[in-house]
Amino acid sequence: MTENVNLSTGSTAPADGKSLASNTMGLSALIFQGMGQVSPIGIFGGSILGAAAFAMGATPLAFILGMFAALLSANTVYQYSKKVASARGYYGYVGYGLGRGTAFVTSYLYVLYQIANLCFIYAYYVLTFSPTFNYVFGTNILNRYGLLYIILIGIPSFAIIYFGIRPSYLSQMVFNSIQIIFVVAISFLIIATVKDNTLAVFSPAQVGWNGVFLGFITGSYLAYAGYGSIVPLGEEAKTPHRSIGIATLSLVLIISALYLLGSYAMVVGWGYNQMSTFSLSIYPGFQIISQHFGYAPTVLFFVLNFAVVYPVYVGMATAVTRNIYSMARDGFLPRAFYGTHPRWKSPHRALGLALLLFFLMAGIGSVAFYYAEGGFINGFFDLFLFFATASTISTLAIHFLVNSSLSVVGDPTTRSPLKYLTHYVFPVLSSLIVVVAVYYAVYTLTPPLSYSPILVAVFLVAAVAAAGALWSRIKRTDLRHSVVPLPSSSSPGTEEAQAP
Repeated sequence: MTENVNLSTGSTAPADGKSLASNTMGLSALIFQGMGQVSPIGIFGGSILGAAAFAMGATPLAFILGMFAALLSANTVYQYSKKVASARGYYGYVGYGLGRGTAFVTSYLYVLYQIANLCFIYAYYVLTFSPTFNYVFGTNILNRYGLLYIILIGIPSFAIIYFGIRPSYLSQMVFNSIQIIFVVAISFLIIATVKDNTLAVFSPAQVGWNGVFLGFITGSYLAYAGYGSIVPLGEEAKTPHRSIGIATLSLVLIISALYLLGSYAMVVGWGYNQMSTFSLSIYPGFQIISQHFGYAPTVLFFVLNFAVVYPVYVGMATAVTRNIYSMARDGFLPRAFYGTHPRWKSPHRALGLALLLFFLMAGIGSVAFYYAEGGFINGFFDLFLFFATASTISTLAIHFLVNSSLSVVGDPTTRSPLKYLTHYVFPVLSSLIVVVAVYYAVYTLTPPLSYSPILVAVFLVAAVAAAGALWSRIKRTDLRHSVVPLPSSSSPGTEEAQAP
């Protein structure tokens, strides 16, 4: 079955009844949905550990650098969202400027990126659940209870996606609002109770610019990754050519404020001159909150910290299912994965494929690392790092391609200084940061972490094999249009063609 595509306006005629729930999400819904993957409360845990390992007392300064780097990347989304809106997400942007071949690779990289994200969240919380539970409650439960926990919380996380985008973003609003309130309240309370508040955290004096930059590359820059989960919601957003870009920039600014506040509170709460021991702890946030406020707030933090798996999984899986749905529609995957639930309008077939890939990768990885690394702690710790590295490599490659695509479609004859900055200077700066980040992400890798690039390579080989099998459909795919039409005032004329 085919769709009629107007290539001048980009509009589609959903004659097959398989379209997503259009015109459903407003600006606030987009922001909160994207916030699910970024996770504000993560600044008290995993989000800060990588940065603090190198930046130490200057960790808040590293997060300021992370904010500017994220804004450079968000600029690319903002500029492209005015041209293209669809469930294709990043590969739609890449295809607009660099063609269907590069878009095809990008689409598979995005699937790998989000499935690897699901896997490293799985590994991290399986690893930390029992030790943290024992620390907070003074018990001695076995490590395998972390696996039981992640299974139990995964059921509602994926079920809500099946029931459509509306319950998904409504639940994200509730969960993420609670996170914001907790982060702001606890941060201000920590700052108010410590004796060594200092502006030295905004200076590189303690570790030098090299330490700050290493903390930025290995921690604070990557902590912002996930705001792009808004991009595949283009077919479900209201006025997406306006709202997607604004939501992305707004999310980066909101999360920057929370990360800056939370990172400052963590540093002064631990002790500015004692940060050399910070990243050696599995649960520094718990230790700080417990020392400053006692038992009840620590229990509340435990509940919120582990409940956050729900919004994170919802954010990641929602984005990747839209990407898979669109790939199947464009011929990048078998047609069997294209379609939506007749009642809920969710891409349930794409969700099935995403879950299959997640279960296979998490299951095989768990068994392999458990036995290869000699047990539970070492196995799941290395599994977490393995998938986190694969996710990092994938997302950095995607952002490099998206930045390059924007520069290609920019107008070389423009006389507008602002357009020159937003279409050329900012994307180039963002790509330079990506190149440096890739270098720091891979040059020191040793086995088993050095196997992460192999996983990326295997996925790309699978993409090439799929391209050969699906070429008859791929060559008919036109990515130089927006599935959601631009405002009619900017779209004169019509020209109809057949899409796959």
